[in-house]
Amino acid sequence: MRLKDKVAIITGATSGIGRSSAVVFAQEGAKVVIVGRRKREGEETLGMVRSVGGEAIYVQADVSRDEDIDSIVTQTLLKFGKVHILFNNAGVNPVEARTALADCPEKAWDLIMEVNIKGIYRCSKKVVPLMIQNGGGSIINTSSTFGFVGFKDRAAYITSKGAVTQLTKSMAVDYGRYNIRVNCICPGMVLNERVQAFVEKAKMEGKLEGILADYPLGRLGTTEEVARVVAFLASDDASWITGAAIPVDGGYTAR
Repeated sequence: MRLKDKVAIITGATSGIGRSSAVVFAQEGAKVVIVGRRKREGEETLGMVRSVGGEAIYVQADVSRDEDIDSIVTQTLLKFGKVHILFNNAGVNPVEARTALADCPEKAWDLIMEVNIKGIYRCSKKVVPLMIQNGGGSIINTSSTFGFVGFKDRAAYITSKGAVTQLTKSMAVDYGRYNIRVNCICPGMVLNERVQAFVEKAKMEGKLEGILADYPLGRLGTTEEVARVVAFLASDDASWITGAAIPVDGGYTAR
């Protein structure tokens, strides 16, 4: 078990990649702090972790609120005493922001930056000093294939994910001397709840084949496949990897 007795905070853990990561981390022996805004979904993730024999707590929190970050850290330390791993996975991409830049409402732009970028800033700012005290740690941020490439009508989201990729590199340079590794994953389209509905619609409209043509492996990924890469980066198996932006995208960015 690669993460035995490690304490991991996972934001955005109420669904998708975050939820799968909570389960995989538990299977690898970690104690998991499940963070997310939606209580019912958070408790569902908690049940899934416990069903595989994992030890976990759920903290209802919004990474755009400073007081909520304080609550995450306080409850983690009260329950587990330390933090070894931080997976900054929380992110948003509201429908109203899926536009070119000139058409993007400022409120939607600000929300994306507040959660996707500043959420990482807030969580890391609180956790890095604890990792320094512990003698090191691993931070993984969720970027995207859109951290590498452009895409029509996604200006705000793409800007945020490009920033995540560069922030990851900056953090890796700053904190390597403290034995803190910082990497980011750059997932392609994975079969979470939202994408599954999109795929079903594309299949009905005869458009799925064209979508899959962008992926050299000929299929979309699963949240568990991404979660296993996150677990690798969190583990000592990745002890000489820092500052990396790793595509987990079925070859989408290799084209």
